[in-house]
Amino acid sequence: MQMKRNEKEKGITLLALVITVVVLLILAGITIGTITGDNGIIRNAQNAKEDTEIANEKEVVEKATVQTMGNNKYGNVEKDGLQEELDKETGDGKTEVSEADEYFKVVFKDSERSYLVDKNGNVMEVPDRSGIQVGDYVNYTYDTKAEGYNLLAAESGYDSDQTVTQAAGMKWRILNIHPDGRVDLISETVPSGNIYFQGALGYNNGVYLLNDICKELYSNRTLGVEARSIDLEDVESQMNEEGIARRDAYVQSSSGTQYGNTKTYTNYKMYPNLYVQENGSGINLTGDTEEERKEQTKKDGIGVSDDGYTSPTTETSSETYSLTVTQSYYGFSRVQSSYFDDSRAYNVIFGTEANYWLASRCVVCISSHGGFSLRSIENSNYNYYEMLLTNGTMGSQGVRVRPVVSLGSDIKITACEGKNSSTNMHQISK
Repeated sequence: MQMKRNEKEKGITLLALVITVVVLLILAGITIGTITGDNGIIRNAQNAKEDTEIANEKEVVEKATVQTMGNNKYGNVEKDGLQEELDKETGDGKTEVSEADEYFKVVFKDSERSYLVDKNGNVMEVPDRSGIQVGDYVNYTYDTKAEGYNLLAAESGYDSDQTVTQAAGMKWRILNIHPDGRVDLISETVPSGNIYFQGALGYNNGVYLLNDICKELYSNRTLGVEARSIDLEDVESQMNEEGIARRDAYVQSSSGTQYGNTKTYTNYKMYPNLYVQENGSGINLTGDTEEERKEQTKKDGIGVSDDGYTSPTTETSSETYSLTVTQSYYGFSRVQSSYFDDSRAYNVIFGTEANYWLASRCVVCISSHGGFSLRSIENSNYNYYEMLLTNGTMGSQGVRVRPVVSLGSDIKITACEGKNSSTNMHQISK
């Protein structure tokens, strides 16, 4: 009887031991996860430490910026003064100030973190964009829009309404990485289907409508990402000094008018109404020479890629007794990759062998008349299509649209492991 009782007690003890071990293992797993997981104690402590360091560095830059502006006669931020104040705050050689477009870039050498200071003294942290480069694929997806975009004839100037449908499953590549951390993506392919514009309405509304079409069809509202059409500035921002020099040297063959110079028409003087808002326009100028009239043209107007209107206009064209226009079109026999410091940017823009609009206007000064036009890229070159001539003749043309999206500095881009490709893309998240 005693022997049976001992065997029973032994069995209970073994079961309890097994249960205890299992419970301890479960607790150990929970504890390890709590300590080392993505939201664990260690990671949270590291994040808190990094947040504190960033706040301290940003405070140093803000203080140095205020001191620099206070020391400057005109209250401006300037590179040498900012570096001097940073050296006082952190010690010599701890930071480096450089110019980055319209910003000053401050790098803390120990942490390798960067901050931008704009001309008004505002300071912002630059997100980490290491591991990505122009031409890389990024896994961007856009909202599905089944019904397409209804482009009215009353807005495009074309003979009939048009429906622009969304292209499915497009892949996206990096077009530009800005100093402030913004990243522009461009569709790898050009969606099929021509979009037609005609006459003064085509010129007045073309830029707005191209941007609006892309906005409606290729945005991601969850991410807060708004699409637009590629424009001339997207291309020129990638061009180097050689390319810009070739642009500035361009001369219209029939009239001999160089890029940026003017020509005045007194026989044919029709113009689209938007043109009076544009830089370089001149209506009834009083100068006796072309050089004098060039100085009198509009200098505080809109650029060639600005919408001009907040919604499509119904305004068409006007006529004056003297019309001075600025040659804003330029082109080459072929755009060369040597005009770009980064050949990947050249390949992304010109490598599709497709014809598509640039959301940018231009004026062509031909000897007998001027041409108000919309710009495009045709195969590997610039092109333009005249919408309205100064003699009143209307033009009409249709090519495709190519969307661009800009990822803000608040959007995280996680570089892929291994070689980037159309099947191994960088990932984005908010």
